[in-house]
Amino acid sequence: MKDFYRLLEEYLEYEGYEIVESEKGKTIVDSGEEKLAIIIAGPVVHEDDLLKLEEASERSILVTTEELPAETRESISEETIVWDRNVLVEKLGEMVLEKSTLEGIEEGEEGIKGPEKKFDFEIEHNTKEGILEPVIDFEEVSELGENLVGGFKYRLEVVPHYVFEYKIENEKEVEGKVYLNAVSGEINFWERPFKIISELKRSHVKLEPNIPEENSQEMTLKSLQDKYTEKKEKRWEENGATIVEKSQEGPSEDDIKLEYKGMVYVPMWAVEGMDGIVVINAARGKIEREF
Repeated sequence: MKDFYRLLEEYLEYEGYEIVESEKGKTIVDSGEEKLAIIIAGPVVHEDDLLKLEEASERSILVTTEELPAETRESISEETIVWDRNVLVEKLGEMVLEKSTLEGIEEGEEGIKGPEKKFDFEIEHNTKEGILEPVIDFEEVSELGENLVGGFKYRLEVVPHYVFEYKIENEKEVEGKVYLNAVSGEINFWERPFKIISELKRSHVKLEPNIPEENSQEMTLKSLQDKYTEKKEKRWEENGATIVEKSQEGPSEDDIKLEYKGMVYVPMWAVEGMDGIVVINAARGKIEREF
């Protein structure tokens, strides 16, 4: 497995930069024409990362593996370059594709199109209830937990979620899939496709729903209304006073068509450490929340 820093290091070398200085969370690179300070924040940007940006004398790049929140972007200098998740996917993906294509060409047709293989097992799961397959293993989870909170206690839970497909039929037609956490009531709009499996091999705790199925549709409808309701504010001057008119536009319950698709269990790692607790969604490979 190649960790994130090694992949970033490979990309910098690929772009012609040489690492001339490195410390935890900060790397100085030199192309011969300019020096850059790379501030590596990881999934969450903390105050010490912002402090490193302020102290850097070189032109700076802030690296974070998640989308940078707007409020954080506004708090840093406009001259700071931001490489967040979307930028990294493009940059690292382009490098991996180009390098692997060149290596594949050297190996011949099989290096590009792949070898012929036969499989003797089923990969489809046709029941309405199952577990979302993890995309990260315990080794990767433990690395994240150690880096984020100094993790020492790891607990794998499978959390029940009601799944609905929805379609909003008003002026702007929208459709998608929504996951209602049957324990907390939290709504999630995860876009990536998931593979369903029937069981997890690793020891885990299966949580039971707190929210009954008969209440799930009403809660989902309310959440969809909130998500797609646009709040508007109109201001104008009149007789020396500022008039503010607030309104909101969104779908009614009749505009939203819901189809219940069943219940799935989402594997979540709760990692407890010296610096707090972090919850990692193993099916998405992403951090859900930190405490």
